[in-house]
Amino acid sequence: MGSDINFKHESVQDLDSLLKYLKAVTEGLEKGKIRLSTKNKELVLEPRGLVKFDVEAKRKGDFRKFSLKFSWKDEEDPSADEEPLVVEPS
Repeated sequence: MGSDINFKHESVQDLDSLLKYLKAVTEGLEKGKIRLSTKNKELVLEPRGLVKFDVEAKRKGDFRKFSLKFSWKDEEDPSADEEPLVVEPS
């Protein structure tokens, strides 16, 4: 069992920068390894097997929020998916 490591980064980005991050995440998922780093911290994740995928979207007044969350165990967890999700451009 490895040691606990937390990695968090918050910033304001333009859409082009966000697209680059999302493409890097996609490529990392395809290759099975995602490396997150800042000047002082690094975390390498190796998603495999079944991955839980959570989507959250909110609209309240002028505020908008869209969150994607991926989680998995190093040991494969055979959890069943309840309902398929459809994601498409609008």
